[in-house]
Amino acid sequence: MHRLFIQDSESPRTIPKLLILLLGIFACLIIVDRAFGLILPRLTIEPPFILRLQNVQGVEQLWTMSAANIKPIVFTGSSEMHVGVSPHIFNEQIKAATGETVDSVNVSIWGSVANIQHDLIPNLIIPNHPQVIIYGVEMRALLPAAQNGIEANDFWNKPLGHAVSSQSSLERNILYWLMQNSNLIRYRDNLREWLTTSRKINAIGYSRTAVDDLGYFYQEGIIDRNPDIITTEFLPFTVTDQTQQLMTDIGTTCKQTGVQCVLLNLPLHEMAYQYIKPEDIALYHKVLEAAGLPIWDFDTQACRTALGDASFYNPNHLNAAGAEIFSKWVANVYAQVFFNLPLKGDATCAELNS
Repeated sequence: MHRLFIQDSESPRTIPKLLILLLGIFACLIIVDRAFGLILPRLTIEPPFILRLQNVQGVEQLWTMSAANIKPIVFTGSSEMHVGVSPHIFNEQIKAATGETVDSVNVSIWGSVANIQHDLIPNLIIPNHPQVIIYGVEMRALLPAAQNGIEANDFWNKPLGHAVSSQSSLERNILYWLMQNSNLIRYRDNLREWLTTSRKINAIGYSRTAVDDLGYFYQEGIIDRNPDIITTEFLPFTVTDQTQQLMTDIGTTCKQTGVQCVLLNLPLHEMAYQYIKPEDIALYHKVLEAAGLPIWDFDTQACRTALGDASFYNPNHLNAAGAEIFSKWVANVYAQVFFNLPLKGDATCAELNS
């Protein structure tokens, strides 16, 4: 019996049997994945946690446009850009001003600093064939301490952040494919939080309808005018060689790939300039200019006056009323630069540096 047991345990496993086993496992995974996709709509209205929750829709719309061979105008930046520019309003204004139809999408990410954009622009946005990239910048996103802060680490720990920061194009492509096609991978972080009871299903902290299909976050009203936002998050403004290099690299990437990129300096509430000094502004602009890209500066005295107090949610974010005004201004400037139309109205508050 001992001999028989040994012979049975050492019976050879042929390659065809191994292939059948692997194919069986693969088929089971596909069936489970597809079944989970059918069950998901009954479980949750949450977006997949492939990055900070607020703008999964923008990333997914970029992928959808790319698959349809659409080359959109891509807005990117931090939460200030996320709540500041509505692609729907921008598209409508371009149509009204030029008679032309354009497609645009907002792929801004909350807490996005220069270090994040340094990965996001070349490894996510440019491979999806944008027509133009409009990168909304502000002083806070360039501060050295913010480059490896809580928001940046949160981004890199999410599947999308891990993918764009990967040095391997093969790994990035595999991860992108899985995030677009596998329900289990897309909702991996959601499942982990539900199963560990660290968060209830649909307890995502904001209205799911706040973010539209083109990645704009609709934020109404006024919350405060607390100067601590400026004095602690924007100041003191300093620059390191590393931060300067991040912006220079972004400019170089755009030029080498032939993609038209623009730096859009976002407006702050007028109260911010009780604390931000001329020397801070000069240093900040020096960093932007070193990128060698066109700059559309909407943080001018004239723009802040035209927007007024009622356009701001807090000292550094526009609300929905302000975003409607601002999105039209950006469209009018775009029409001037790319359609050679004269710039009229309040949008003339912007200072353009090509």
